[in-house]
Amino acid sequence: MDLHTLLQQYIEACHIYASGLEHGDDYNIVNKAYAVIIKNIGILMSSKEGIALAKAQLYNEDVYVAAMTASLLIFDYKRDCKKVLKSVIKNKGVFAFSMEFFYKEWKKGNMKKMY
Repeated sequence: MDLHTLLQQYIEACHIYASGLEHGDDYNIVNKAYAVIIKNIGILMSSKEGIALAKAQLYNEDVYVAAMTASLLIFDYKRDCKKVLKSVIKNKGVFAFSMEFFYKEWKKGNMKKMY
């Protein structure tokens, strides 16, 4: 499968996952989306072109995609990812709270790279 197809699957899965958290959707669907996210980000981050495609998602119009990407890439690209997460945390809702929790735990050193 080519990187652009993987990226599209990643973007869709990020939206499904984060939206599902926000709205309390079926957690079987949410968990399947998370599995796609982790699998695809691992593949993307294994090549120069894939890294560029993944990093570009920090600026995706869909806040769910940008925030999910930031939470995954923060270990390697702290400055850019922190900006995205801080922006999302200012919002209200379950997803913003989830990102805030992640960010605080990351700062404490309690989180690990997931791919």
